[in-house]
Amino acid sequence: MPRRQLIKDSFAFAVAQYFVRAALMMRGLIAARLLGPQAFGAWNALQIMLDYGSFASAGTQQGLDQMVPARLVAQDDEGARRLKRAAIANILTLTLLFAAACLFWVTTGSSRVLDAWGVVGVALALVCVLCVNIAYYLLSILRSHDRMNSVSQWFMIQSLIGALLGLGLIPWVGMWGLLIGWLLGCIVSLVHVIRESRSIAPLSPRFARESVQIVIVGFPMFVHAASSLVMRSLDRIIILRYLGTESLGHYSLSVMALTLLLYLPDSIAYVIYPRLLQRFSQEGGDPAAIGDRVRRVLQVMAVLVPLLSGIAYLWGRELVALALPRFLPGVSAMRILCFGASALAIANLSSIVLMTVGKRLWLVPAAIFSVVMGVGLELYAIQAGFGMDGVAMATFTAFVMSGSLLLILALRAVGGAWAQVVSTSLLILLPIPLAIALAWGCDRLMPFAGSAQLELRLLRVVLGSLAFAGSYLVLASPLARGVGLQGLIAEMDPPIIGPLLRRLGWVGSGEEGGR
Repeated sequence: MPRRQLIKDSFAFAVAQYFVRAALMMRGLIAARLLGPQAFGAWNALQIMLDYGSFASAGTQQGLDQMVPARLVAQDDEGARRLKRAAIANILTLTLLFAAACLFWVTTGSSRVLDAWGVVGVALALVCVLCVNIAYYLLSILRSHDRMNSVSQWFMIQSLIGALLGLGLIPWVGMWGLLIGWLLGCIVSLVHVIRESRSIAPLSPRFARESVQIVIVGFPMFVHAASSLVMRSLDRIIILRYLGTESLGHYSLSVMALTLLLYLPDSIAYVIYPRLLQRFSQEGGDPAAIGDRVRRVLQVMAVLVPLLSGIAYLWGRELVALALPRFLPGVSAMRILCFGASALAIANLSSIVLMTVGKRLWLVPAAIFSVVMGVGLELYAIQAGFGMDGVAMATFTAFVMSGSLLLILALRAVGGAWAQVVSTSLLILLPIPLAIALAWGCDRLMPFAGSAQLELRLLRVVLGSLAFAGSYLVLASPLARGVGLQGLIAEMDPPIIGPLLRRLGWVGSGEEGGR
C-alpha cells in the first residue's frame, strides 16, 4: 500500500475510533443521568456479558489477523479461502456455545442480570454478541485486504445508531432503550459490512485442519487480550455479585474515568506499534534496535498520564456533584482508580513491546499472575468490609503490580541488563506515587472545602489544579529529561499533530525531527 494511502486510512480509522469513544462516553453520561444508579448499574451488568462475548472465539480472531495476510502474500488464494471458512466455522460454533452457557448460567440459581433483564433481555444481548463476532471476522478480512475505509464505516455506523437511538428511546422504555439501540446498531452495521466484504469474506462455514491451527496461532495474544479484559472488569463483576446493581451503577463512574484517561496512551500505542514493527523488521529482528525508542516512549507516557490523572482526581467530585449528583457515593472509588490509568497505560504499551519482539508467550504467565492477584485482592477487600472504595484500592494495586511486571519483562526483552531494567522501571513508575501525593496534598490544603457556594468550590478546584500541575511538572520533568520529545514526535509522525508541529517549526521530519 502506498504511504499516502496508509496515512489516509490510518487517520480515518483513528478518527472513527475517537468518534466511537466520544459517542459511547456521551451515551454513558447522559444515560447515567436519565436512568439513575440502579438502572444504569443493570445496563453495566449486561455490558459485562457483551464484553466477554467478543472473546468467545478463543483465539480464532487473533489467529485470523496473523494468518490471512501471510496467505495473501504467498498468493495462496485457495488456502486463504479455506482458512476463512474454517475461521467463520469456529466463530459461529464457539459463539453459540458461549450463548448457550450464558443462558444456562442465568437461568439456574440466582442471577442479578436475570433479575434485571429477564430471559428476553439476556437473549437480545447474546444476539448482539453474535452480530459483533461475525462482524469482527469480516473486519479482519477487510483489514487484510487493505480496505480500512470499510472498517472505519462499521465502527461509525454501530456507535452512531447504538448511542443516539439508545438515548432517544430511554424516555419511553427506560434502560431497555440502550439495549434496543445497541441491537439495531449491531444489525445495521453487520448488514453494511457483509455487503462491503461479500467478494472476499465467505460466510459458508467449513471445519478443516486450519480450524485448530488458527486457534493455536492466536492463543497467546488471545490470553493477553482476555486477561486485560478480566483485569478491567473483575472489579465490576465482584461489586455486582456482592454489592448489587445500584453499587455497580455508582462504580461505573470509575469505568468512564478510566476510559477517558486512557485516550492519550491508547493513541500513543496505536501510532507507535506499527513503527516498532517496522523498525524491528528493518534491523533484522534485533530487539535492542527498538530499546531506546521503547524507553523514551514509556518515560514520556509515564510523566503525562499521572498529570492528567491528578487533574481528574481534583475535578472529579465537583463535576459529579454538578452533572450526576445521584452518583456521589461512587466518587471516592472513581478518584482512586483515576491513577490506575497510568499503570494500565504502562501495561498496555509493555504488552505491545513483547508482541513486537516475538515474546507473546511471556504474556501467558503474566496474565495468569495478574488475574489471580486481582481476584485475591478484590475478594479480600469485600470480605474485610471495605466496600466499593476497598475494591477500587485493590484494583489499583493489581494494576500497578501487573504493569510493573509487564514493564520489567518488556525492558528485559529489548536487551536491557538487569541493573538498567530495574533503574529504568523505577524511573517510569515513580511519577505515579508522586502524582498521588501531590494531588492528595493539594486537595487537602486548598481553602473553601465543603463551602455551600458553588463558585468558591470551583475556585478551590482551580487553585488546587494549578498548584498540583505546577509542583508536579517541576518535580517530574527531570524524569523525562533526555527522551528527545521533539524527535520522538517526528519519528512517530502522528496525523494532524505531526504536520502541524512541522509547519510551526517545532519538529523536523523523519529520524532527524528533534531540534
